[in-house]
Parts: sequence; C-alpha cells; structure tokens
Amino acid sequence: MLPIKEGRLTYAVQRAHDLLIKKLVPSSRKHLPPHPRIAVIPTDYLGISIIGNGVYERREIAFLKALFKERNLGSCIFLDIGANIGNHSINFADSFEEVISFEPNPPIASLLKTNVVLSQTGNIRVHEVGLGQADAELRFSLLEQGNDGSGSFASGQGDLVLPVRRGDAFLAQREPAIASGAKRVGFVKCDVEGFEADVFAGLRQTFSSHRPIVAFESNDSTAGEGAWAELKAAGYDTLYSLRETGDHRGKLAQELSRLTFGYSCWLEEVAKVPIRRCNLVASFGSLI
Repeated sequence: MLPIKEGRLTYAVQRAHDLLIKKLVPSSRKHLPPHPRIAVIPTDYLGISIIGNGVYERREIAFLKALFKERNLGSCIFLDIGANIGNHSINFADSFEEVISFEPNPPIASLLKTNVVLSQTGNIRVHEVGLGQADAELRFSLLEQGNDGSGSFASGQGDLVLPVRRGDAFLAQREPAIASGAKRVGFVKCDVEGFEADVFAGLRQTFSSHRPIVAFESNDSTAGEGAWAELKAAGYDTLYSLRETGDHRGKLAQELSRLTFGYSCWLEEVAKVPIRRCNLVASFGSLI
C-alpha cells in the first residue's frame, strides 16, 4: 500500500487546528444550560451552531418557550412543518403534550427520527411527507449550499420526487384526535422555504377550528404576502414580526448594537409583511 504523507508544516497546522477545536467547542458551552442530545451534519451551518451552542436559534427558542408558557399551551399539540433534523421539535417537546413533525426529505427525516431516540423525547411523532394544498408527488430541490435541510417544493425543480399531502385530509386520516377536536393544535411552526402559502391553503380547516399561533419564515415579501393571505382567509387577523436588537442593520452594525445595548427579542405588530427577510407570527387577536 502507498503511505499517506503530510509535510511537517501541514501536519503542524492541522494538528494545531484539531487541538484548538477540541478545546474551544466544549469550553464554549460551559456557560449554557444543558440541551437535548441531537446528532447533526457537522458541515451544515445548523449543525455547526448546535455543536457550539447545543441548540440552533437558542434565543428565539427561549423567547417562544416563554410565550407558550404565558399562553398556557402545555396541553396542546405542536405541528412542526419542515422539521429538518428536529431542533425545534425536540427543544419544544417539553412545552407541549404532543409534537407532530413533518419532514419529507429522506436522509434528513432519518436523522430526525434518530434524534427523537437520542433525545429520549417520548411525545414526538414523525411523518415523512410534505404538506401542501393537494395530494401530489412533487419535485424537491436543495436551495442553499452548506445547509442540507434547506430543500423546498417551491421551485418545482429538483432530482428528488417526494410525497406531498393536503394537510386537513392527512390529519383527518392519520391524526383523528386533531380532526375531531379531541386534541387542540396550539402552535404551528412552518419553515418550508417559500412553500408556506401552499401548506397553509391545505390546513385552512385545521387553522379555522383550532386557531393555533403560527410562526413562519418570510424569505421575501412576495412569498410572505402569499402565506399571510392564506392565513387571513382562515381567519387570522394579527401579524407580528419577531424582532431582535439590530436586525434592521447589516451584520457588523447588528453586532455592534448588541455589544452596546445588549440583546432583546420581542414581537412587533406589523400591518403587512416586511420587505426584509424575517420570522413572522400570526394569531387570532393580540398576543401582547
């Protein structure tokens, strides 16, 4: 066999890098509270964040958990649509009676199911389908380099063809306690990279009867307005932007703002979907 060789300088640089990472990652988490065990893709930016912090979007997670407690949602069901590897499903599991997670991308869904076992959360069910306004087999494409969980049906392109099911009908078939009203859906998180309007159109009956708080991502105002229009058709009347200190500025100015004034996260009621990329929360009536 041919030997594997590295020059002295290459070896020294790589070895220093390895030792530095082994030292920095554990020490960076010492000041953080414990988080559930989650397996990640280490080259994915979501995975990198979890490796360093124990959780992805930890400040928003903490803010929303406080909101759930304030709204007394502990006996409700959480629908995680576009669950990815389970960051939100697992971290919100102790805030709800049950969590129902939807993830159609096969390798990501496999990791999600592994994480349900690793985290020892016994109240999460995983459905390996996407939700939309009609039953279909749709093309699925990965959208963002370095983010394996960023796939979407929105473009109508991609090599994968995956199942999509109309939400109301799927819940009636597979989650009859929700369809009958025996159990209430209290919160829905939808992160499907521009496919939100289709998802919401298929869940109109569920939304109208259960009236859950809905959090969704708006990557551009056109897609966001489409999603908000579907929610308004289901009866929603109040829209909030989930704000963070300095989020209206560039990355450097944002960090300087937080270093100067500290960090805050809050809901700000908005009349329409903001132009900038943001996370939105919709409700029946005021939350604040």
